[in-house]
Amino acid sequence: MTTNLENLRAEYDAIRDGVGLLDFSTAAKLHVSGKNAVQFLNGQVSNDVKTLDAGDGVLAAFPTLQGKLMALARIYNTGTQLLLELDSINREKIFKNLSRFVPAGDFFVNDVSDQFALVSLQGPRAADLIERLTDQPFANPEQRKISERKIAYLPVRVASHSRCGEIGFDLFVVAESARKLTGLILTRGRDFGAREVSLEAFEIARIESGVPREGVDAGENYIVLESDLESAVSYTKGCYLGQEIIARIHWRGQPAKRLRGLLVESDQPPQPGSEIQAEDGKKAGEITSSTYSFALDRNIALGYVHRYYLDPGTRFILKHGDAEAGRAELVELPFIPSTKQ
Repeated sequence: MTTNLENLRAEYDAIRDGVGLLDFSTAAKLHVSGKNAVQFLNGQVSNDVKTLDAGDGVLAAFPTLQGKLMALARIYNTGTQLLLELDSINREKIFKNLSRFVPAGDFFVNDVSDQFALVSLQGPRAADLIERLTDQPFANPEQRKISERKIAYLPVRVASHSRCGEIGFDLFVVAESARKLTGLILTRGRDFGAREVSLEAFEIARIESGVPREGVDAGENYIVLESDLESAVSYTKGCYLGQEIIARIHWRGQPAKRLRGLLVESDQPPQPGSEIQAEDGKKAGEITSSTYSFALDRNIALGYVHRYYLDPGTRFILKHGDAEAGRAELVELPFIPSTKQ
């Protein structure tokens, strides 16, 4: 009888060797439209929205006044409006934040989260599968792009989005067609190693690839640059909330702490919140997430480490409460090379 561990390993292998299918339909999906939509949104986020042509996308942060991460958004110019995809934990917060400006400007904000499902394909063969499903090539799948396509007559928006170090695509489809789309992907994707995978398998791949998860490894406790999110920031665009602090850190030095990887020496992955203690006895940081890595055959973790201890190879003691929970060695992220080169 197949064990749960064997199932988990098979799901993980689909992500790393074939195509893993994940359901992220609970993600927030917002439409921002109107004459001043681009100008308005550009003043709210850390990356440049004005330069997006139709079909282009960008990763951007909604910072607080202190430069901390309120929310991350994938922003796509669909040609008729801006589509924002965010973590579900930020749905109400960002919708309310944007909506309060609507009366003062020529733009509109609509929450379409429940109208559209989001099916994500992650793995080295994802682009091949997309081409098979749509009968169209997808040039430069590593760039953030979005396009309208059809899969067996179903209208689908296909957006490039690597979520765990592999080539990846998010498919937006009307909610009523989600089950049919999933069935088509699994049926036609057999030759590409496609299978549904659990969030547990995805978490292993995510942590191995050093991708921060909002509410766990990134959020309002951390400045955007502390969370290793440089790709979400433009240093040439106009003003936005929190810009002064983010720019000052970038140009004058480094943040007080950074998200880094840790190779763990213990029987179990360390608990989130465990203290990272330097060998001189000083607190150096804390663990945010951890897992057993199939690729490395050992426990690994992500955590914030003080800037004085960021040299690769630096060793630490891990403490959970007053008890020692193992040892760890700092490494550069990602833990394993990305295959989306």
